Amino acid sequence: MATTTLGNLLAALRPELVQLGIGDAHLAVAGVELLDTGALEPAAPRCLLLAPGLDLSSSAAVDQALRHAAETGGALAVKCADGLPAAVMERAREAGTTVVRVNPDIAWSRLYGLVSTLLATQPTTTGEPAATLGGGDLFSLANSVAAICGGAVAIMDTDQTIVAYSNLADQPIDETRRLGILSRQVPSHALPHHLTEELWRSDSVRLIRRDGYHPRLAVVIRAGDTALGSLWAVFPDEDAITDCEAVLAAAAKLAALHLLTIRRRLDADQESRNAVLQTALQHPGHADHALPLPGSLLCLAEAADAGHRADRRASLLRTIGLLELDARSLGHEPALSMIKDRLYVLVPTAPRGAVTVATLAAHFHQRAARLLHTDLLLVRSEPVEDPDGLRQARDDLDRAISHLREAAAPPGGYAARDLHAEIVQQRLFHAVRTDPALQAGFGRVIAAHDLAHGTAYRATLLSYLRNFGDVRTASAELTLHENTVRKRIRRAQELFGIVLDNPTHRLLLELELGAGASSTAADA
Repeated sequence: MATTTLGNLLAALRPELVQLGIGDAHLAVAGVELLDTGALEPAAPRCLLLAPGLDLSSSAAVDQALRHAAETGGALAVKCADGLPAAVMERAREAGTTVVRVNPDIAWSRLYGLVSTLLATQPTTTGEPAATLGGGDLFSLANSVAAICGGAVAIMDTDQTIVAYSNLADQPIDETRRLGILSRQVPSHALPHHLTEELWRSDSVRLIRRDGYHPRLAVVIRAGDTALGSLWAVFPDEDAITDCEAVLAAAAKLAALHLLTIRRRLDADQESRNAVLQTALQHPGHADHALPLPGSLLCLAEAADAGHRADRRASLLRTIGLLELDARSLGHEPALSMIKDRLYVLVPTAPRGAVTVATLAAHFHQRAARLLHTDLLLVRSEPVEDPDGLRQARDDLDRAISHLREAAAPPGGYAARDLHAEIVQQRLFHAVRTDPALQAGFGRVIAAHDLAHGTAYRATLLSYLRNFGDVRTASAELTLHENTVRKRIRRAQELFGIVLDNPTHRLLLELELGAGASSTAADA
C-alpha cells in the first residue's frame, strides 16, 4: 500500500463513520491493522491500528494500546458514540498518540476494507508519471493526461456516466465522443465495446478497435478488487498512439480516489432510498412523503418456500448491492428492501433513455438466479402513483408469489396483471381464512378428519372441484384410479354432509379447502 495522510484518509470516509478524536491529521498512514498487543511481532510502522474490544474504561488497557501505537508511529482507532472520554484524551495527549473515533455502528471488518481500499488507490510518488499529473479534480486530471499522451480523454463510472473529459484544443473526436459529451452518457452503440469482458477483467491498458471509429486506449479504474469506472484516450489513428500506458495506469490510480468520493455520495443516497422503502412497506405513513413515486414494485423470491433459513436470507442480502449497481448502470435509481424471505425493488418510472422496467426485471431475475444458484420467481406490478397503491401492490405481489409456489409454477418473471384472477382468488382465500363468518365449517371438519385418520379427503375434493367435477382429470392430477376418486367423493358426502349438487355448497367448499391448502404459502 502507498502512503497518505490521516487527514486525507478521514476526508475520503463519511464523517458520521470516523472522526479525528485527538492528535495530528498530517500523520502519515501506510497501512491498516488490527491491534494485538500480545503479538510476538510488532505492528507494521505507520498503520491505523483498529482496536476491537478495547475497554476505554480500563486505564491499563488504554495505556497499553496508546503505547503500542506510539511505538510504531501509527494512529489508534477506537469505538465510542459521544466523543472520546476525557481520561482517554488526556492519556493520548501524554503519550503523543493520535486517536481516531469510530462510530460503534460500523463493523470493524467494513472499516478495515474501506481503509485498505483507499490506501490501495494512492499513487506512488517515486519514479511514476503520476507525479506529473494534475489531480485537483477529474477534469484537470483528464486535461493533464490528454496533454501528456496526445489523445482525447474521458473518464466514466460503472453506470456508464461520463464524469469528466478533456477539453484541450484540436483534440481528436468521433461520433461516439461527441454524443457522449453531449449526453454525459456512453452512447448505446458503444456499450458492447465499453463493457467487453476483455477490458473489465484486465488490470492493464487495452487497445479497443471499432470499425468506423477512432482507436482507443482504455484502462479500468479500480480500488483494490472493486471496479469504479474506466479511463479512455481517443487517438486519430493507431500510428498516433504514444507509449503512454504508464501514464494512463497512474492516472487511473488518481481517478480512483475521486470516484470513491462520488460513489460514497451515491451509496448514501441509495441507503436513504432503501430505508424509506423499508419504512413505507412496514410502517404506513412514516416515510410516505419521501417515496420515489410513481414507480413499479418488483418482488423476488425462491420458487420453493425455503422458510426463514438464515443462509438463504444472507444470500439474498448479498445480491442487494449488485442489483443496486446494475439498476443504476441501466439508468434507474431503485430502492430495495428485504422483508422475511422476499426482496422488494421499487423502480421509479423509467427515465428518458433507460431500459424499460420489464427489461430491468428480466435482468434482475437472471442476475439473482445466477448469483444464488437457485430457482427464483419474480413478479412485477403495474405502475403505482401513491403510497397506498404501493402497499396494495406489495400485497398483490405477495399473493402472486404464494399462488405461483402453490401451483409449482416454473421459475421466471411474471407480470401481476397476467395473474389478476389468481391474485383475486388469493384475496378470497385470505378473507375466508381470517373471518369465521365467511366459513361454513366444512373445511375445518374435513382437515381435522384427515389429520386424525390419515385420509386425503381435502386434496381429493379440492382437485375434483377445481376440475369442474371431471373425475378423469382429477384422478390424473392425483395419480389415482378413477374409481378411487369416485369412491372418495361419495364417502366424503356421506361423512361430512356436503351436497355437491348445490352450487353454493360447491363454491363455499372450494374456498374453504383452497384457503386451507394455501395457508402455509400465504403466511410465508
